[in-house]
Amino acid sequence: MTKLLAMIAVCTLPMAAQAVPYPEAHPTGYDPYAVDAIERADYATAEDRLMRRLSEDESDVSAMLNLAAVMMETNRAARASSMLEQVLETENVQLGHADGGAIWSHDAATAGLRGRVTVGSR
Repeated sequence: MTKLLAMIAVCTLPMAAQAVPYPEAHPTGYDPYAVDAIERADYATAEDRLMRRLSEDESDVSAMLNLAAVMMETNRAARASSMLEQVLETENVQLGHADGGAIWSHDAATAGLRGRVTVGSR
């Protein structure tokens, strides 16, 4: 599960031309996708931040992927699977990956559902 977490948590920035760019985590503590909290295994903070983000924009794919990772890490696999299936129902968008490359949202969700992982660093 931690490998799934690592794969999904690094998928934080939509890079598709039509997607609105989201800011990365800043030294001031602003971390819109809870990547720092997830890396610290502070899942309660991460879940709270991601739920607030989704309440503002329920179609935020990056937030859904990271929340699914949190759900997996907190033994809520059914809920995580449901969120990953939701991602598959949205438009397939390109997301930033920690290694500087890109990954498609549907590929990340499918990998999560199949248990395949891609480990990266932020």
